Amino acid sequence: MALAAGEPLEDARQSFAAGRYAEAEQQALQAAEASPSGAALYLIGLSRFRTGRPEEALEALDAAGRAPYAPEPDAWNFNRGACLYALGHFEEAEQAFASVHPEAPLARVAWINAGFAAFDAGAPERAARWAERATPGASAQEAVQLEELRALLVPVGALGDEEYRQGLAAFDAGRFDEARAHFLRAAALMPDAGRARLMAGASAYRLGALTEAREDLASSLALTLSPLDRSTAHQYLDLLSHGLRSSGPGLWVSASLGPGFDSNVLQVGVAARDVSGASADVVTASAFAEASVGITARFRVADSVLAALSYGGSQRAYSESSVRDYSLQLHRATAAVEWEAARDVRVGLLAGGDLFFTGLADFRGLQASVGANAWLAWDESDRTSTRLDLGLVGKDGLGEEFAYLSGTRLDATLSQEWRLGGANLTAWYRYRQDRIGTLEQSVTSADETVASQTYVIPFAFASHGAGASGRWQPLPWLTASLEAEVEWRRYLEDSSLRVRTTAGDTETWNARRRHDTRFVLAPTLGFRLSRHLRLTARYELLVNRSNVDMRLTDDDPAACEGAEHLCHAYDSTNGNYEKHGVMLQLEAAW
Repeated sequence: MALAAGEPLEDARQSFAAGRYAEAEQQALQAAEASPSGAALYLIGLSRFRTGRPEEALEALDAAGRAPYAPEPDAWNFNRGACLYALGHFEEAEQAFASVHPEAPLARVAWINAGFAAFDAGAPERAARWAERATPGASAQEAVQLEELRALLVPVGALGDEEYRQGLAAFDAGRFDEARAHFLRAAALMPDAGRARLMAGASAYRLGALTEAREDLASSLALTLSPLDRSTAHQYLDLLSHGLRSSGPGLWVSASLGPGFDSNVLQVGVAARDVSGASADVVTASAFAEASVGITARFRVADSVLAALSYGGSQRAYSESSVRDYSLQLHRATAAVEWEAARDVRVGLLAGGDLFFTGLADFRGLQASVGANAWLAWDESDRTSTRLDLGLVGKDGLGEEFAYLSGTRLDATLSQEWRLGGANLTAWYRYRQDRIGTLEQSVTSADETVASQTYVIPFAFASHGAGASGRWQPLPWLTASLEAEVEWRRYLEDSSLRVRTTAGDTETWNARRRHDTRFVLAPTLGFRLSRHLRLTARYELLVNRSNVDMRLTDDDPAACEGAEHLCHAYDSTNGNYEKHGVMLQLEAAW
């Protein structure tokens, strides 16, 4: 039974949490005598139920509902339903479970319990409707409870085998090894009936024999199954799968809003939306606000094929007037499909496009891109997967101002994932060629011999990158993640300063092939506030080290006066910098 929040009854609550239910009841009775309240009576009812006295528990719960400071309605209805079910009042129990609000955290479990109550009340049709309602979005534990309910709804006589009946009895009693043996014998005696094979897979899943469970469930789909049983088999296989299929079919909608701070707006950041390639001589910091929306639909194309469509949009607005023009808006749409081509082998394809806008007062297009990504994944075991991704993106800088952002990008990434219970770890290596254009930026000169000068800044580069990311969920409401990356960039053309002298000559000064080393670190903490609300805190660190920086000291100062003017004073930017970002985000998801 669920313990709802109420007025402080610390001693009784602590005793209840420690499993000392008789002691908790006595302490709650003393609290009720001193100050009658719904919270005290509610805890009395919970304690009585846990000590096997459902009738007395129901009496206390009903009194709690009438008292001042009545308990939260959803938990109260759920626990009344549990008492009524234990007393054999199945129709009343069904009504109590049905009274739980659909958005409550207990809703899906309440619907499953309503199904059991309806079945025991002699209404299998209602029980089937409850099972159907509880199926979308069910957790692994809820999926097992749903399977137990559905097992009751199948007429055993139609299967015609005592082995199946004994398997159901063992499954309901939690003797899953024995249940699997019965179901396998039933499947051998009835080779065309998928139900027995499905239940053998469900038993293997409960035993932790995931390979055997996957084989049995996949085999059941090739046999005769009702639509409800076919849906159950798919749900189990989704839980056992990786990649797109692991989330199963459904529709997800999210929206988020939050503040943040960026210590170095004018330098390229960690997030994918920071694509402008802008640089500046002055480090500029600014607070910002960011809002985003997203929608994803996943659907099953075939038994081994899952597809997904998604759209995401975000707007980041900086508060400092000097950097507001770097405010960024992103729209992204993708379509993906993944096929289980063979046992433990997945092949996928994603196609999509991005559209970036920049500025606030001078809002305008920045860059559009269209690309595709193909992958091949091998799930060597239930705990490990190896994946190769190949990506190609075509980019178009919008307008003459951002024409240098046009070009193509090629990625090849090899990654290894480890699944370690409540934690996931992924390590990867990536080769990238980003063949975008060159920016020419005119600047004034104090040199009387120079008529004009223009920085020639190529942005095309090839890079090798390696990194790792991890995710850990130590508590049901807490998730921690960490991303780390090192990238070695080598630019494909020389940076230089093109000078036109007062004598009419054009010279190239400071021709230098740029190379950067970049380090990224991004820890994140996520807090689940309710079924639909989540709070996320994220920190991002980017450290860039480069051989192009006008603040660097030359080994030979005389080089500045040589014919090539190979001198850092003529560099176009400060390539050695750090960037810190902090963001707090409140997300609502359905």
